[in-house]
Amino acid sequence: MAVFVSAGWFAGALLFATAAQAQRSTQATSAAISKANAEGRNHALYDATKEVSLQGTVASFTENSKQFPPGAHVVVQTSAGSVDAHLGDARLLKLNDMTIAQGASVRIIGESVTTPQGTFFLARLIQQGAQLVVVRNAQGFPVSLAAAKSAAKQNGATSQVNSQGGAR
Repeated sequence: MAVFVSAGWFAGALLFATAAQAQRSTQATSAAISKANAEGRNHALYDATKEVSLQGTVASFTENSKQFPPGAHVVVQTSAGSVDAHLGDARLLKLNDMTIAQGASVRIIGESVTTPQGTFFLARLIQQGAQLVVVRNAQGFPVSLAAAKSAAKQNGATSQVNSQGGAR
């Protein structure tokens, strides 16, 4: 009987701890949304003032990753270690004639964000050689393929470089 009571207490404590963690995540997300709204930003998690620049060698590239967030992921080996960066829709890279291959040298500007699903590095810009592709806007929203196609058609070119997308 004591074993059942102990197991019940343990299960209750585990359930409470899980609910408390979920509550903290919800509270942290709500706080981030409130802060973003107060600052006039319309995307709570991405803050362009906290962007960093990563430079390194491509360890792997996955065009359509099943891990969260879904889409293109590149693992870059930097001097500080490996970073898995989310690049959004891989078709955007193809539209801009960017091929990411293992061993290539790249520079990525973006930000690491924490969500209830985990911590992710969201790329805003990816540069390979002289080629620069904007994959996310300054508010952190992925560039839509339709908008990129429209811009390319208007410019008569395939390069999607945003004038605000300079190096930091």
